[in-house]
Amino acid sequence: MGELIFIEQIKKTKLSLINLCTFKGQKVISKNKTLFPFTNNLNAELAIHTKLAKEKLCPEIIDFDKKKNLIIYEYLEGTNDISNLDEKFLSKLGRTLKRFHQASIQDAKISTFKEKIGMYKEILINSSDAAVKAGFELFDRLYEDSEDFVFCHNDINASNIFYNNDIKLIDWEYAGFNLPIYDIASVSSVFNLDDYQLSILMDSYNSNLDISSIKNFELLNSMVEYIWLQALKISDS
Repeated sequence: MGELIFIEQIKKTKLSLINLCTFKGQKVISKNKTLFPFTNNLNAELAIHTKLAKEKLCPEIIDFDKKKNLIIYEYLEGTNDISNLDEKFLSKLGRTLKRFHQASIQDAKISTFKEKIGMYKEILINSSDAAVKAGFELFDRLYEDSEDFVFCHNDINASNIFYNNDIKLIDWEYAGFNLPIYDIASVSSVFNLDDYQLSILMDSYNSNLDISSIKNFELLNSMVEYIWLQALKISDS
């Protein structure tokens, strides 16, 4: 690995330290991962990016160091400040969702969303938090007879979407096999889409999901985020 020259810190969380750097004369993004039981390890993230970068759905990996849990990504031109939810953007986003939902990532050792929720249940087994219990109960109801999983991002928010001529997603820490409606509901919730905007997204995705089903998964999204925060507190203690 060549010399990585620090420029500025972009974000620091319990999960990762992300910096803007230069590497071999080019601007790059570096990420030092902190491993938790419910996040993808470095090998899984490498496999995801190797596949999706070929489809121009995520940044390419420039280099990595497994001993340091360090990954160096290409620097993406564009913006993740999405304020204009026009028809062009929503149509592109719907097609982008469809493309990575159709991606074949079966050769990567990536857990399913059910398995990730199982990890949360193990971590929070002694929790008496009513909101945690309600979240697990809603998950159990929605996934009782659901096995039609595809490869999903599982953590779509505005900061993870880069938009230029194309749309690329970053931060695949929680990616895994899940129902596609989970990602669709994430987009609907994050951007607070109205019925017309949601119909544009669904038309470009080529789906006839009903609004009530999406709303159920929007609620699950918010509950899983709360469960994640509680699991993170325990795992980091």
